[in-house]
Amino acid sequence: MTPPASRFDRVRPRTAAAESVVPVVHDAEGKRALFSSTEADRPVFGGGIAIDCSRCRAQTLLTPLAALRAAFPAVHFAVGLRRGERETTLGLVRRRYGSWLRCPACGRGSWVRVTVRL
Repeated sequence: MTPPASRFDRVRPRTAAAESVVPVVHDAEGKRALFSSTEADRPVFGGGIAIDCSRCRAQTLLTPLAALRAAFPAVHFAVGLRRGERETTLGLVRRRYGSWLRCPACGRGSWVRVTVRL
């Protein structure tokens, strides 16, 4: 005779092999890498702030909010304003790389050129 069926008859009893399962390593990028877009990171209407690093020679285009986060703590002696092809430098000392801050591209503190694009 077989014992009467219970509601949990499909659940298998635990074994020693099932308890020694290797922990699952989570993928750091996962779905975010598949379904993310860089379009949201780009400034709207062609504006934004361009940061040119003198150390790594990289140019990073940031939204105003991201540039505000990157700009502090920093020392700014000169900031460039760009409208189309014309560019003017404003500040106490007019030099090519007039701001000292942490570069968004390389992550190291360096002299950078901050240009506000209008």
